[in-house]
Amino acid sequence: MKIRIHELAAHELDEAIEWHELQSRDLGKHFRRIVREQVKTLARNPIWYLRKSDDIYKAFIPKFPYKNIVHRRRK
Repeated sequence: MKIRIHELAAHELDEAIEWHELQSRDLGKHFRRIVREQVKTLARNPIWYLRKSDDIYKAFIPKFPYKNIVHRRRK
């Protein structure tokens, strides 16, 4: 499955990375790495995650109070 990040989600991610970096050096980088890894896993195996509806999956980001929500488009 191909993942496309919505521009509002990308903006929110950038803000979260910046905020975490201000809290502790390299924490923003760590957060970004974890989010990217999870997005890749979601793309490969969306059914491993919580299903909100027929085509929406939710994955909590480990060690951070955020979650990824993926809408799986039907062809």
